Amino acid sequence: MTVQEGGPEPIIQARALSKWYGQVIGLNNFAVRVMPGITGIVGPNGSGKSTFFKLVLGLIKPNAGSITVLGKGPWKNPELHSSIGFCPDYESLPTDSTGREYLTLIGKLHMMHGTALADRINEVVRLVEMGKAVDRRTGGYSKGMKQRMKIAGAMLHDPKLLILDEPLSGTDPLVRKDIIDLIKRLNKEHEHDIIVSSHVLFEIERMTHDVALVYRGRTIASGDISEIRNLIDRHPHNIIIEGQGTTALAKMLLDQDYVVSVRFNESKDSVTVQVSEPNRFFDGLPALIENAQCSVTKMYSLDDNLEAVFRYLVGG
Repeated sequence: MTVQEGGPEPIIQARALSKWYGQVIGLNNFAVRVMPGITGIVGPNGSGKSTFFKLVLGLIKPNAGSITVLGKGPWKNPELHSSIGFCPDYESLPTDSTGREYLTLIGKLHMMHGTALADRINEVVRLVEMGKAVDRRTGGYSKGMKQRMKIAGAMLHDPKLLILDEPLSGTDPLVRKDIIDLIKRLNKEHEHDIIVSSHVLFEIERMTHDVALVYRGRTIASGDISEIRNLIDRHPHNIIIEGQGTTALAKMLLDQDYVVSVRFNESKDSVTVQVSEPNRFFDGLPALIENAQCSVTKMYSLDDNLEAVFRYLVGG
């Protein structure tokens, strides 16, 4: 992501950044410049995305190189932490508590109390459209509801920067669309700068064109997605869809000219779809699901396919 002279300052600047854990390399000579707006960090599992986020959050110290976040060094800088909200990719909600109790706990950790905290909780649950469920125990939430509540917790203290680690993981296509729309609103209407990660490039493209591709601890490409999209589209993209009624959905998918193949996996409730034009596939999928009266419980991209794409981009 390039910056013009006299333009806005980067939110994050990493130069020659390296972090290793014993013999395991998390990041290796990593470099990225993140500008205001929404930025996607894309890479397969184990590529270094989580290590990068930990460095941004000041949870670990780099072994080499430098990183600044909002113009400051994140290591041992608790003041900076109040300007960052983090939504982790792992389950972090206390299952025996209600959504409101969870948000109250988060607010108190940020020194928020009384009427101001109660009002802010009501505000964020409206923003993430969880008002009807906020007083239910989170253990009964669906995956999409859990993701919304985690985002609410991340933005409760109104941080400048929101970091959302795999917020679409494990959600069905309709929920994904809602969360994507929410992320775009948080940036456009509420002026949060947002970094969102995924191992599915085409999900990120629906939110932003500013992308950094991370592979084996390095940034292999960054900038406007249109500059690298054509390279990636040359590789067939594999998506697994799981749920009830997938047979009817599979028949409809076979009629689409952007679908290369559809095959059932070991379970008849799971199909692998290979597509040549992923953007058309993701755009058209919600209508196909509705027409097929299919209930999708899970959808994800195969990491080995993304690995193949990234190997291509780095020349082998």
